[in-house]
Amino acid sequence: MRPIVVTVGAEISAAPQRLWDLLTDWENQGEWMREASDFEVLSPQRSGIGVTVATTVRIGGIATRDRIRIDVWQPPDRSGSSHLGIVHLGWIKGRGDIRLTELPNARTRLDWTEQLQPPLGLAGAAGMRLFAPLFACTFRRDLALLGALAERA
Repeated sequence: MRPIVVTVGAEISAAPQRLWDLLTDWENQGEWMREASDFEVLSPQRSGIGVTVATTVRIGGIATRDRIRIDVWQPPDRSGSSHLGIVHLGWIKGRGDIRLTELPNARTRLDWTEQLQPPLGLAGAAGMRLFAPLFACTFRRDLALLGALAERA
């Protein structure tokens, strides 16, 4: 079954390192990712490939405990770009990729793609396709909150 793909992006008035620090501040992600709560780092390490985090995710009135594992860890460097890749290991499987690209004037382009495998066969696929616009709306709101948080510092 094909994954549901949701892609959102934004330009944020903050340096890539500031955004990276917020993206990888696991326990405080709920400040900008309002559909998620109760973040818990499960792995012994807190940075790099292999970090595992559990969180409760609630979208469209449905709540589930999601576990993610970091599989790409490329913090900002001199090239001005970075990439954080995650694998969803919970009820909904798939992956997420967040890429940061440095722009002039201390701005950053953030592009976020989620590729989600629906649970429950055809019924789950139909339901997730109906929810895809809600996912996109939720993720755009998340980016607005992340941008506001990043710009405050």
